[in-house]
Amino acid sequence: MSRPAGLNPYDKIIESLAGNPTRIQALFEEERNDRNYEAKEKLLGEEFQGVNELLVHLGETELPSQRYRVAMPINVKEAESKYSTDRAHLFWACLTEAIDLWLTPQDCLHMTVIVVALSITPKELVDKTIRFKPCLKKLASIFHGQQIRLVKPKLSFNEGGVALSFVPAADEETQDSRTKTTDYTYLHLRRDIFALCSEKGVDAETQKGATACHITLARFITQEDHNRNGNPSQEAMASWVTGIEEINEMLAQKYWPHEGSVPPESGSWVIDGRRSLDIRAGTIWYGGGQSLDLESEP
Repeated sequence: MSRPAGLNPYDKIIESLAGNPTRIQALFEEERNDRNYEAKEKLLGEEFQGVNELLVHLGETELPSQRYRVAMPINVKEAESKYSTDRAHLFWACLTEAIDLWLTPQDCLHMTVIVVALSITPKELVDKTIRFKPCLKKLASIFHGQQIRLVKPKLSFNEGGVALSFVPAADEETQDSRTKTTDYTYLHLRRDIFALCSEKGVDAETQKGATACHITLARFITQEDHNRNGNPSQEAMASWVTGIEEINEMLAQKYWPHEGSVPPESGSWVIDGRRSLDIRAGTIWYGGGQSLDLESEP
C-alpha cells in the first residue's frame, strides 16, 4: 500500500526538536539507553528462553523461503579504513565475553539508513529495482556538500547480538580541522532519502526506528555461552551484560568528549558524500547482495 503523499515520519521529529542538533542528539541518546535497558531486563528476566539462533539456520533448506531474505537497503559504509584498528579491538573485546559469536567481516560493516524493500521475492526485487533507478543519480548528490558526523560510540545489545551505536554530533570539538559540524544531521539525511524515495513513488521502510544508528558487530550463534546444564543461565547472561557495560565505560572514557580534552577522531564517524553511500540489492544478510551504481541512468 502506498504511503499518503507528503507523510514523512522524520519531518515531524525534526520539527518537534526545532532541527536543533543538541536536542536531536539527546533524543538519540535517550532512546538507545532505553533500548539497552529494555534488552537487559529481557535478557536477565526469569522468562527469558535464550538468545536468537536465526543466524545458524540461514543456510538450511527448511527456511520458509527466500522471500524472507531478499531486500534493498540504503547503507552507509566507510570510504576509508581509518577506524579499522579500533573497531577490531571492539570485536575482540566482545569475543572475550562469548565464544559462540559470529563477527561481521570487516568489509561488510555498514549502517542501514533506509530500507527500500524488505522480505520480498527475487521477482519483486527486480521490479522494485527498475522503479528505484530514477533515484540513483539524485542519491549521489543528496549530501549537497554536507558532512554528517556521528559521535559517542556505545555497544548496544539484545537477544540477537551486539552493535556499535552512535548519536549525531552536536557542538563537539574535533581534532581534524577538515571535519565540520553542521546543523545537517544523520536524522536529516534519513528524512531526505525517505523524501526522495517517496517523490519517485518508492515506499521506504522505517522498521528500524527513527533513531536507529548502529553497525552490527556480532550475532549469537548458539546458546552455549549462556546456558548451564542445557538451560538458559541468568548468571551467565548477567556476566555477559556486565562485560558489555564495562566496555561501554571504556568507550565513554576514551572516545567521548570530556572537559578540557578533545576525543580522538577514531571515536567518531564522518559520512561524507556519495563515497559513503551503498545501495544493496539481493540477499543482504550482513554484506551480501550487489551494489547498485549511483551513476546509473534511469
